[in-house]
Amino acid sequence: MAREGKVVIRPDSGDPVKIICGDAASDRSTVQKGIVERLFELFGGTINSKGFKELDPHIGVVYGDSITVDRADKICQGLLDKGFASTNTILGIGSYTYQYVTRDTFGFALKGTAEIVNGEFKAIQKRPATDTGNFKKSQKGMVAVVFENDEFRLIDGLTPQTVADLGERNLLEACYLNGEFIHTSSFEEIRNRLKTETIRVYGK
Repeated sequence: MAREGKVVIRPDSGDPVKIICGDAASDRSTVQKGIVERLFELFGGTINSKGFKELDPHIGVVYGDSITVDRADKICQGLLDKGFASTNTILGIGSYTYQYVTRDTFGFALKGTAEIVNGEFKAIQKRPATDTGNFKKSQKGMVAVVFENDEFRLIDGLTPQTVADLGERNLLEACYLNGEFIHTSSFEEIRNRLKTETIRVYGK
């Protein structure tokens, strides 16, 4: 609160209406309130000339994807019902509304799964509380890919030692390390690799 500037919170992975405005059906009070009300409790704010609550200018909310016109209407109405100005949050449509195809359509995204902090290895994982179907659950810890029984198989939950123990069985290669590219593939190499795998899997 003492710094100059604004921190914008970006929630994700769930129903945007419930995340922003709250879910009355939840048995958790914080979830019932939604992020705007919770931030108002934590950071305070003011009442504007129209009688609506506005968050302190040091804090804000953006939901930057998956917002349709219907969802935007429900979010504005939900905030209105709670006495909050609609300007407390910024809404974005992202690729979801534009073409209904996102990285989630193909189940593909890049996530950090492990880190070393002060020399200590830690396994990390994305597992949103609002993602009840584990659709966005990521791998955890270090990962490897092996080829067994004519199929590629991903193994997670590994440590630096267990990855090293796999040796050449692990088909993953380091591409970017300590700020430098150490292995690259040309577009032609990627195209040929895809062609080879397509023939192997589909026979044509």
